[in-house]
Amino acid sequence: MTAKRVGILGSAFNPPTLGHLDVLDQTQELFDLILLVPSAAHAFSKQMLPFHHRVAMCQQLVKSVQFPHCQVQVSEIEHAMWTDNPEQPVYTFDLLELLERQFPGDQLGFIRGPDNASPQTWKRFYRSEDIEKRWQIFTASERQNIRSSQVRELLVSGNFDDNIKEDLAALLLPSVYEYILQHHLYQ
Repeated sequence: MTAKRVGILGSAFNPPTLGHLDVLDQTQELFDLILLVPSAAHAFSKQMLPFHHRVAMCQQLVKSVQFPHCQVQVSEIEHAMWTDNPEQPVYTFDLLELLERQFPGDQLGFIRGPDNASPQTWKRFYRSEDIEKRWQIFTASERQNIRSSQVRELLVSGNFDDNIKEDLAALLLPSVYEYILQHHLYQ
């Protein structure tokens, strides 16, 4: 049996954007399976929507796109890790170590966006040097300057005129945007 190449893309996904989709597009030929792993307890103390909403939006993203070279799945593993130890954040090193046990014999790779690859951010990651030594790392290029914070700022305004809707359409998949509106998120 041939070892699978499994990519891990962790993020707050607060919400998942076309920027996240671009990272998937850049990595889809490198992996047989990519796991989207929404953060349950962010190591940098980011304020996030409840976990179930972020998982549901990631599922909307996955249902809306298909990649010919790999399968993409949403994983709730961080929530299980956090539930087992709610006093501390879930660290990338610990996540990769657990996934390595769940995918024995497969090749794990950590996918990071350009924001996390900057030296000042990357050195804040728990055991970042160990991650580099132990697992393959793929750093996505910033082909689209899209941040989840841009989406949140537009939605917080509560003003849904045509210009705001156009701006949001340039940042989100329609299915994610509809989920946000349906559940009155970020407003």
